[in-house]
Amino acid sequence: MKSTLHNEHEDRNSATCPPKSTRRGTRPFANQFDDNFFLPGSRSFFNRPRHACAGPTAGAHDPLRPRLSISLRGLDYTMNPISKMDWDIIESRVTKTCKKHQFAKKTVGFLAIVLEQIFPGHDDQLQEIITDGPDDRGIDAIHIIESESTAEVFLFQSKYRESQGTCHKTINDTEILKVSLFLNELFEKSDGLANCGNFRLQEAVLRIWELHDKGKICRYKAIFCSNGAGFATSALGIIESIKASHPSVSFEFYGGHSVIQGMAGEGRTREDGQLQVIGREILERSDGDVRGAIASIDAISFVELITEDDRETIKRHLFDDNLRVFLGAKGGFNQAIISTATSNDSYLFWYLNNGITITCNSFSYNKGHTNPRLVFKDFQIVNGAQTSHSLVEAARTDPQALSDVVVMVRMYATDRSDIAERVAVATNSQARIQSRDLMSNHEVLKKLELALKEKGYFFERKKNMHSDQPDDKRIDALKLGQIILSFDLREPDRAKTESDSIFDARFQQIFGSRQNVNELIKLYQMYGIIEGLRDTYQANFGSSPESGHEHQYLVYGHWFILFACKLLHVKSQKAELPEGDAAVELVEEAIRRVAAACSQQKAVAHYQMFRSPRTKERIIGEISAKQTDFFDLLAES
Repeated sequence: MKSTLHNEHEDRNSATCPPKSTRRGTRPFANQFDDNFFLPGSRSFFNRPRHACAGPTAGAHDPLRPRLSISLRGLDYTMNPISKMDWDIIESRVTKTCKKHQFAKKTVGFLAIVLEQIFPGHDDQLQEIITDGPDDRGIDAIHIIESESTAEVFLFQSKYRESQGTCHKTINDTEILKVSLFLNELFEKSDGLANCGNFRLQEAVLRIWELHDKGKICRYKAIFCSNGAGFATSALGIIESIKASHPSVSFEFYGGHSVIQGMAGEGRTREDGQLQVIGREILERSDGDVRGAIASIDAISFVELITEDDRETIKRHLFDDNLRVFLGAKGGFNQAIISTATSNDSYLFWYLNNGITITCNSFSYNKGHTNPRLVFKDFQIVNGAQTSHSLVEAARTDPQALSDVVVMVRMYATDRSDIAERVAVATNSQARIQSRDLMSNHEVLKKLELALKEKGYFFERKKNMHSDQPDDKRIDALKLGQIILSFDLREPDRAKTESDSIFDARFQQIFGSRQNVNELIKLYQMYGIIEGLRDTYQANFGSSPESGHEHQYLVYGHWFILFACKLLHVKSQKAELPEGDAAVELVEEAIRRVAAACSQQKAVAHYQMFRSPRTKERIIGEISAKQTDFFDLLAES
């Protein structure tokens, strides 16, 4: 699909893509009858003949039997079963949805999630839309979107796989045939359908027939939603045969991948903006699916863009895609930047500062005009957070300070998220930046953030990105990496000494190794127990560490104690990690075993002791206690 980026003076009718909705939070397909019809969130794209869009006089066919257009492109994507983590995320949301709406069946909860993603803001209509129940004819929901001369009729069938092990199952022939039989009855105005025992289905059918009687051209989309795999091969064959007998019906599979994609986009605040260009200082180029501009921007207009009405409060959501989160009023602005902006040489700011990088969906301006307004949609500041906050601080200190300051702004407009992410990484790689920051927008971490969010926890891909949340609900990415390195990978000696590798060479091994989010939370809580005991010991015996006895090893050996918890858990042969009091008991036992192993060593500084792999070997020897099958259990864990 080509980009829809344009300039105000360009001919918008020449665009090859369907027009986008101008309403925030709405889906672009509703009530739009252009030649290309697609379902947001899915990977299939439907091309239909022009006569299917025409009014009542366009062709000799009966409005009850409009022409058929079925496309199955894109289904290969949805054939891949979802991962265990994806299943956990969806299962958690389904459980919440069922509880909220008092749904008895999880398949209905899953359907409600899909409906909300496709038709945002229709939550209050769920009880009307959902038809699942006795005599539903294989149709679990019907939603009708009506315009002046046409109507879109969406038919839903939901299948929810209640274990990740069954997510390979596909939509079979029987399910397709149920929808086919319903369509036959619908188009033939069957008495049996008119008198069916499902009240909500009956109401929807009567409404559709009323649309037919009014002469409205109806198009139908049968959407099969499931957290399992897509259509079976034989089912695809049946769909092909349906083309010859049912008009204006398209088929869609809305799978678990689409649901996850929709959930990942929730919560982000989208914002449009404007900046004041100085003179005609704007340079533009375009390359297919990306368009860029470099402009000299009035600094005051930039401060207005990124602050609330008080001109002091930063709009933090504008930096969501920035690889580094600004650390706050006293920890992140650069005094040198402020000094340059407020000095007598403030005109040099454009030359001395690297500027700001913005990604957006589209931008436009009046070409050839002096001092045009650069207008852009759905933007993020991906580079220049320190400059941004420093300019705000300068303006707060002296409101007139920025009157002569000009900022260089690079703007990249694209619909492709991968390009936007590459821009963020590339523009930050040129400066000194930690590997953690460069990986902060990685798909693995974003998915982990989403999974933990569903469990009530806030995963900090970037340092302090959830500083406004309770400490016991925040999970730091670096700390989590160290925990996994010590516990899952059994390398406590490297958790401290080689922490840089967590977001570099060891990234996939560490963050791609654990799939069970519930167990991950238990593990993080277990480490929290160790950290709590460590803090208590430090407070009570910090001045005389030897007086703490066994707990003295908490100060430098906390990662080794977590490692000992792993060994003891393996030895217990229990399937799940302990919680609550049982977790405390496990930690205390681990401390005792580590103390026993370390007390055998000759006098050596704790700092050195817990950087040595030999200490790990002594702990293994202490816990294994000559148990013959211990190492077999360890190898299998």
